Amino acid sequence: MKAIVASFSSGREVLGRVRSRFLRMGDSSHGISVELADIPEPVVIGQDWVKIRTIMSGISAMDEGLVFRHDHFSWAPFLSFPFVPGNENMGIVTETGSEIVGIEIGERAVVDPILSCRPRGVEPICPSCARGEPSWCLSFSSGSIGPGIMVGACPETGGGWGGSFLAHRSQVRLIPRDMESDQAVLVPEFARAVKAVLSRPPAAGERVVIVGGGSLGLLMLIALEALAPGTAVLLIAEHSFEADAAAKFSRADVAVSHGPGTAFEDVAKFTGATVRYNRPGRTNIEGGADLVYETTGKGEYIEDAIRFAGEGKRLVLAGFRQPSGIDLGPLWFKGIEIRTTGFSGAVSYNGGISDVFDLALDLVRNSPLPVSEILTHKFRLEEHRQAFTAIENRAASKAIKVIFHQAV
Repeated sequence: MKAIVASFSSGREVLGRVRSRFLRMGDSSHGISVELADIPEPVVIGQDWVKIRTIMSGISAMDEGLVFRHDHFSWAPFLSFPFVPGNENMGIVTETGSEIVGIEIGERAVVDPILSCRPRGVEPICPSCARGEPSWCLSFSSGSIGPGIMVGACPETGGGWGGSFLAHRSQVRLIPRDMESDQAVLVPEFARAVKAVLSRPPAAGERVVIVGGGSLGLLMLIALEALAPGTAVLLIAEHSFEADAAAKFSRADVAVSHGPGTAFEDVAKFTGATVRYNRPGRTNIEGGADLVYETTGKGEYIEDAIRFAGEGKRLVLAGFRQPSGIDLGPLWFKGIEIRTTGFSGAVSYNGGISDVFDLALDLVRNSPLPVSEILTHKFRLEEHRQAFTAIENRAASKAIKVIFHQAV
């Protein structure tokens, strides 16, 4: 089958590090390559696994890090090369293990990608999984399959950037017949937004700032409107076309940042805070938002987000990247509570405990996502270079969410 494969060469890595030292280049990995190749179909691992033929697979923030910055990510110890990327996947079930009940061949499915204790057959499950936090599992290199934190970062399972991939039955969510595939492929990222909101939901009367108007930022806005209706929200977009997209489906306040450090006046006006233009040093705010969700994962915007939060208030880091060189000074004199969030797991909702993927799927079914404003670009695997160019040059392409799609 055709697949985009991530591979690693120790020779390229050594040569790249030598060049970096003498040419003062970046410190990311030089040994990773991402190329289209012909590889064998994945083989079903066990009786409680299924094979899924890919229909659509999103290009996630983690995938972007791999392609553009050659990041090993913080979970590098759990990676095994080569592997097929793609962790935001939906497709059609084509093969099932003998113990599979309730999942039929031919059904459409979306997949929770995390390869935690349950998919790996680890017993007893680790403390993180027992708490309902599989994203922080302690068994990513144990059990019945090799190292890999998720589908799309594990050689045995494959990923959505190939013709087929594997998933454990606990990861599979069947797609309702009345849900469009374009809606379903956004569910994995929407689940991240839902989890971030429910990890630190806004209280009545609080003012909330979302940093980043990409797909995660827009989905965060939708999650807030579904889970905390009536909350005052300011979305800070990186590009004007992102702000235009948000304005088409939301009444939230929207500002365009024009780069890091440029949205302080917008935040101050929204929250009633005071901007302090320090010399020397970065601009700061006295006061600020009750709650900030940072969705870009970029170091400069994380620094802004820290400053946007009011004294003693809360910041949720939802963007997945590998930022460096962040000035954490404001944390000491603002006393901000910082929370990170994962992909999946249990969340508190309506007085009970829900699985965040199930909840996200229900929310999408009952209040469909504005796909036309979020899912802006589709490419075939053979067009991966064009897809990567659209992402790398968003100002020109106006790309928000980019996915690969394959013939049904």
